[in-house]
Amino acid sequence: MPFPFSLICELLEASHAQSLRRKESTQTVTDWFARHRSSIDAHDTNFVALLSTLLPEKRTDRVYCIQVASLEKIVGRALMLGSSRMAELATYKKPGLGLDLADSVEQILLSTPNPLSVTRHVVTVEAIDNVLHSLASRVKWSSPSIRASSNTLTSRNRGDLEALYRRLSPVEAKWFTRLILKDFRPVIFDPSQIYRSCDPLLPLVLNIMDDYYEAVRVVQAARTRLLPSARGHVLSRQHLLTRVKPKIGVKVGRQYWHKARSIKHCLEMGHGRMSVEQKVDGEYCQIHIDISNRNGPIQIFSKSGKDSTADREAVHRNILESLRLGQADCHIRKHCILEGELVVYNDLEKRIMPFHKIRKYVTRRGLCLGTQQDSPPRLHERLMIVYYDVLLLNDDSLLGVRHSDRFKVLERIISRAPGRAELVQRQVIDFGRTLAASDLRRAFAQEIVSKGEGLVLKPDGPYFSVDDRRPYRHGYCIKLKKEYIGHFGDVGDFAIVGAGFDPGKAKTYRIPHLKWTHFYIGCLQNKDEVKRWHARPEFKVINMVELNDTILRMLIRFGNPMPVPYQENTTTALEHSASSRRTMALTVAFTNPLVCDVKCFSFDKEGDTDFWSLRFPAVTKLHFDRDYTDTVSFDELQKMASDATAWTGLEDSQENLQWIAMLEGADPRAVAVDAASQLTNTTIATASPCTSPSYSPKLTQANSSRGSSRRRSSPSSLVNSTVFQERISSQVACVTPAVSSAVAGSTSGAGPVSSHLERSPFSSPVFYKRRKTCHQSSSDYSHQREPSPVSRRPLESTDGNRSQPFTLPYSRKRPVNTTSVAVDIIDLDSSTDESSFVKTEMGAKWSQQGNAATKIQGGVANSGQICTEDAHSCVQVSLPPPNTSSSHRQKTELSAASDPGEDRSGCKYAGTDCQLAGIHVLVYAELHPAAKACVAQLQAHGAGDIITKPEEWIKTELDSHTPIVKEAPCSRVLLLVDSMESNVKTRALLQRLDRSRSQVDESKRVWIEVYDWRVIDYLTILEDESITNKYYGGFSSPWRRWYCGLV
Repeated sequence: MPFPFSLICELLEASHAQSLRRKESTQTVTDWFARHRSSIDAHDTNFVALLSTLLPEKRTDRVYCIQVASLEKIVGRALMLGSSRMAELATYKKPGLGLDLADSVEQILLSTPNPLSVTRHVVTVEAIDNVLHSLASRVKWSSPSIRASSNTLTSRNRGDLEALYRRLSPVEAKWFTRLILKDFRPVIFDPSQIYRSCDPLLPLVLNIMDDYYEAVRVVQAARTRLLPSARGHVLSRQHLLTRVKPKIGVKVGRQYWHKARSIKHCLEMGHGRMSVEQKVDGEYCQIHIDISNRNGPIQIFSKSGKDSTADREAVHRNILESLRLGQADCHIRKHCILEGELVVYNDLEKRIMPFHKIRKYVTRRGLCLGTQQDSPPRLHERLMIVYYDVLLLNDDSLLGVRHSDRFKVLERIISRAPGRAELVQRQVIDFGRTLAASDLRRAFAQEIVSKGEGLVLKPDGPYFSVDDRRPYRHGYCIKLKKEYIGHFGDVGDFAIVGAGFDPGKAKTYRIPHLKWTHFYIGCLQNKDEVKRWHARPEFKVINMVELNDTILRMLIRFGNPMPVPYQENTTTALEHSASSRRTMALTVAFTNPLVCDVKCFSFDKEGDTDFWSLRFPAVTKLHFDRDYTDTVSFDELQKMASDATAWTGLEDSQENLQWIAMLEGADPRAVAVDAASQLTNTTIATASPCTSPSYSPKLTQANSSRGSSRRRSSPSSLVNSTVFQERISSQVACVTPAVSSAVAGSTSGAGPVSSHLERSPFSSPVFYKRRKTCHQSSSDYSHQREPSPVSRRPLESTDGNRSQPFTLPYSRKRPVNTTSVAVDIIDLDSSTDESSFVKTEMGAKWSQQGNAATKIQGGVANSGQICTEDAHSCVQVSLPPPNTSSSHRQKTELSAASDPGEDRSGCKYAGTDCQLAGIHVLVYAELHPAAKACVAQLQAHGAGDIITKPEEWIKTELDSHTPIVKEAPCSRVLLLVDSMESNVKTRALLQRLDRSRSQVDESKRVWIEVYDWRVIDYLTILEDESITNKYYGGFSSPWRRWYCGLV
């Protein structure tokens, strides 16, 4: 016999009881299917009706146009209730009772049951489905296939629906009421579990054919009948995928998307080669092409699955022209299914317009909705289609084809026309490469700066995965928006000015005596008058929001909004648009508005409004210590939205770099996921600020072993990373990059570094296990400088940018009374025919201050020693003799930009405290045209000679037996490049240096710290006392701002 509706109610009641106990209903559903398997598998059971009853929200093709108020009247007529009983039926409207319309219907029938229900006239699922199908067929908002069905209702006040109410028991009437409203909450079933319980192959078929009728027909045809307990043979998912193809006129299911919360999260979910595409802010379109259809070859489905072919008629011509239908070079012979996004394109501005512009050009069943306050359609604006995938071509299904191959097919069949039809902008990033995080971060920052919606990441795999055991083997489809990450979506403080009540929503909170479920956010329109003259507050209601369970409980417990009925409110003036009144009635006004933090995805102009509002707002926090007069005013919101949506057409490289820095800090623990790889030999060549160091072994393992194609970190890279952290951890720590922690510990003749030594304020984006002590002389570097008393400055005279001592990263503090060592400038761009070096000028003597003073007993020779007064502190150096080659001539030419009579032994800004003292600077002149000016600035900081030709410098390092620039403890080399204007050349240079220097023994190799040459300008701002406004592009230090990496 057909399936009884009472069995469905049995499952709903059991699941509702589980939800009240805050438990999952998974096991309840499993047990219910096992208990009623024989009835479910009966030959006369309608699986479409069963699925439509268990998951009514999935039937988007059925629209009943019945809301709570109209359904209340239908129930009153069906049960023939008088005025007193109608008042009893309406008790659900009173807040705090915890009732909805379905509960009121149950109470009515419990007191006076239906006569037919007592005699047990069984109501079946099939009968209910027929009534609802007939009801939807009379509504123009239903899909064309539903409206074209032969089942129709008479116009006699929906008599069939009323007659059905008179046959139901109280419990059945309760759940039937919720079935009509398509809302079983708080009972929420997992659709995939329901599908698998019916048949294991049904979820896969529903992906290919997102239609209950077609999916059930296909599975039944594959198994003779849908009886999982009596299968004739086993069908594999892969075999079924090859046999079942998408069908024209039946929507293909969409891929499941995951939201990424950080760049690290993206790398964890992605795998292999990922297509990183621009997320177009438009309306989703699934386009079906049928050449043989005489009524029109185009059929378009929306995201919800509704047939919107007629509504989007304005874009049909663009689709026909882009596919070259009817032309000789058309690649579509029979059928085709494509995916794309419908947007509005502006011919004058040459860009895609905001989302709210679409409603002027797209109708809804022939009506223009929400356009009363919009400007009329303009001639220079038109609908455009942006294609990004193809699922079927002629008789070939592409669901099992890799994404890269599908996109090649798409490029072949699409004829691009600017402003009418385009392919989505994309780039391919290999997540197996060490630079994947850097490339993804840079692409995301560029999308943010260009006011884009975000990125979508698609794996290079099939459209659907058929492997249940490893669904992640090809990677996940990922959505990446800045609003998903941390606090990037925060807008500001807003006032909650009123509330409304929805009985159905109230049941989902499980809060007793709940009176408010929806809250209205408003902005002051007379903020100045309220603050200055205590005028009556005038609020503009901009959005309606729902609070999560935690925040709502906090509001009820600690909030004091002083609510009054909306009609009796005289304390505040509330102005709200027609669109907000349609969604939920504002029944209560708060005379003492609450203050909350709000985040949103972007700004939008809702239907029938002419002002900017928040798009998808969410309350993140309540502030009970703040006043509503300090919230965002209406004018401030409009300016904020205009600035956020304004399009200049110009790229801002500074803003791009700032977003890169913020995205690095947004990774877990404020540590960039690729921090360790940035500082190995394969360094990035972009000016990216560093984040704070934090050790995370799990993160390091995840970064090094993600996926089979990801390269694992070599032991040497781990050693190098450890060494680099040690240089950061202590300003006196000096280590040899080739020595591991164990070796360093065994060879160290000294104990730990003194605890009173200052820690460098520079933070490096790497993970390390522990710091190591430096190999010191027999004196143990024991003659530490005594801590000198430091006078404190008044707070009002303190510059926020100089709140911490700015020192060059991982360098040590120098004695105050010593003379700085001259800085060497090495030009890597000039040419010479001889392998030579200009002498390294170690500068003046270090003044003697007790036993800690040192002297350089120098000169230039092929080999020599740089010694302190302690014989154990001598360091071998190997330097070629000086010459007067072309390198020296170019050095003189570049140095001519500065005053020839200038004293180069010290910095003219900071004197002996210059942060470039004792550091070798390599200038690569080809990468920036301002090389002469850069050299002049270096000389102003106490720079010395210019050494030419990178090949000679590398060759000298290869031929020498000791490091060529290891003249003193913790000596360092800086390479200045142009990471903004010459990014490609910079990468080539660093790769060339890496390949050449890889032949040098690690014990003799010297670290090269890479910075953008603009760091010298910022360093001048830092050390020049005449510059009072110390601003470093939004960063706390010049070194943080322009750091690129390490070679």
